[in-house]
Parts: sequence; C-alpha cells; structure tokens
Amino acid sequence: MKYHLGTEGVFTSDNGNETQVYLAANPSHLEAADPVIEGIARAKTDVLGAGPEGDGTFPVLPIQVHGDAAMAGQGIVYEVMQMSGLEGYNVGGTIHVVVNNQIGFTTSPSGARTSTYSTDVARTVQAPIFHVNADDPEAVTRVGQLAFEYRQRFHKDVVIDLVCYRRRGHNEGDDPSMTQPLMYSLIDGKRSTRKIYTENLVGRGDITQDEADRALKDYQERLERVFAESHEAQTSTVPLVTGDAAAIANIERPSAQQADTGVSIPKSTAITEEVARRIGEAHVEAPEGFTTHRKLQKLLDRRNEMTEKGGVDWGMGELMAFGSLLMEGVPIRFSGQDVRRGTFTQRHAVFFDARTAPSGHR
Repeated sequence: MKYHLGTEGVFTSDNGNETQVYLAANPSHLEAADPVIEGIARAKTDVLGAGPEGDGTFPVLPIQVHGDAAMAGQGIVYEVMQMSGLEGYNVGGTIHVVVNNQIGFTTSPSGARTSTYSTDVARTVQAPIFHVNADDPEAVTRVGQLAFEYRQRFHKDVVIDLVCYRRRGHNEGDDPSMTQPLMYSLIDGKRSTRKIYTENLVGRGDITQDEADRALKDYQERLERVFAESHEAQTSTVPLVTGDAAAIANIERPSAQQADTGVSIPKSTAITEEVARRIGEAHVEAPEGFTTHRKLQKLLDRRNEMTEKGGVDWGMGELMAFGSLLMEGVPIRFSGQDVRRGTFTQRHAVFFDARTAPSGHR
C-alpha cells in the first residue's frame, strides 16, 4: 500500500515558521515502526551535534501514532518505552498519540486487555498520560500543547490518549456493526466532530454559518484539487525500463545516482585497495598504553593481513564497509556490547583495554 512508504516535506505554520517533517515508511504490522522511528530520531540528533553526546539539546521530535489495541497488546511498545531513558537510546522524549477508537479492529477493550486503559503500559516509565475527548477539538489542542511543553522541558516521553470512535470499517468491504452492533447503532446516530464543533463556534458567535460553509467548501475543493494532481502525476510517470526480467538484468544501469524518473539508482559500493589497506592498518595501530586482550591480538594481525593478501572473511567484510563509510564522513553507531563484539564474537568492532575497561575502551 503506497501510504505505507513514507514521505517528507516542510510544514509552514500560519505565522510563517517552517518545520521539516519526515514520515518514516511503516508496515501494516502496526508497532514494528516504533524502534525505527526512535533510531531515525537519534541518528538525526547525532548528525546535528545535539543529544546526550552533543550539546545536550534535542531538536528532533519523534511522534508515534498508536492504535489502542496495539498500544496495549504489542510487546514492542513496552520494549521501546523501557529503553527511552537509557543514554544510548535517549532521543529527548517521544510524544505518543493513541487513536483510541475503543474497538481494536473488531475486538472490544474487555476482550483485548486486562488493564483499565490502553495506555497503562506507559505507567511503567512514569510517563504522564493525558486522556482527552477527541470530540472536543479545543481540549485536544490544549492537551497537545501541554504534551509538547512537557517534552521540551523534561525531555521525557508523554502520552496523549485520544478517546474517540471509528465511524467506518477497516476497508470498503468491512462493516464493524457485524461484530459490534450496539456500539455502531450509537455511532450511526451521532453527528460528526466537525458538525458538533461548527455548531459550537456558530452558537458562541465566533464565526457565522456562511463562514463555516465557505470554509468547508474551500477544504473540499482543496482535497479534490490535490487528488486530481496526484492522479495525474501517477498516470504520467514513465517506467525506468521495460521488458522481461532477463532483458532488464542485462541493461546497463545509468551512472547517475538518481534517474530522471525519480527512481533511485544505487551508487557503486566498491572501495579502493588503498582504502582497504588503511582499514587493515587501523587494526594494528593501538593507542600508546592500550592493552589488547590476549585472545584478540592475533585477530588484529590477521585482519591486517587480509587487506594485504586477500581472504577477507565475513566479519572483516563488515568492518571494511563500516570503515570506508567512516572515511567518507558517514557516522556509524553501535549499541550494546554484544553488537560491538558480535554474536559468536565474529565482529569485534570495538576493543576494550584489558586493564582499564570500560573507561579505557577504544
């Protein structure tokens, strides 16, 4: 589904302020995107020289949007929240928005969880939780402001629980009244949030009915215009290549990083012999006074030899990729001791002083 592919752009507020916005690609498997979002936020923060290892600021704001059933039922939510306060994963706080339609596709809360609220998992990290009636736009706005101010001041996670409902089914063929007849008999008789709020604004004298009608018409026209533009752009796209798979495999790819059609063409990832040898030499250039673990010195010598005589193994191949990226100015980040050492000790991307570790590691 194309709307899972993500996008990016610039949001301009009414007073002209601009904010770069990045929507990460996300699968249908709901919360699987959570740690990816946090990793992207941390990477962007590090590149800006900010965060716990930089100037201490957190200019990148991660926002997670959850469903109520997934928030309570998928363990990855708890795992990501538990890591939010660790220095190695700290992003300065995440705003979690729970779209709580109280149905979890077709399951009622009583059949989906034992906790009172779908957001109770956030209590494990003492995150403040704002429960708000989503039929009250002004209350939602106020809660959003509070959540943002809390995150900016304390650099911790905060949760907004939007208590709402879903009027339509999961897709065109789904009718939720088949499994939730009572709930949907109430929803069918309920006016939309837009109509309720419009009536409140008109009743208070904030706007006239004519102004409300014009605003709605203008909004609908914008949607139709964007829909038409998107359809035109989609239908006018020319494929990069045509033909069967065998023919395509033999076509020489363009040397440019990006084709005119917007299809990404990967760069060559080859490195020179000089770069490979420099990476090998780095393994035998221990800092003065550094004590290498007795079992690892032979590994260092062997890796240097691999870049001179060949016979590169998998672990060294990884390190050559990482090392060449570092030489190009691309930061590489390893988290966790096992990741640094590698499962079955195949990587050893980080070495620790055998006498003074961990403070003396390199």
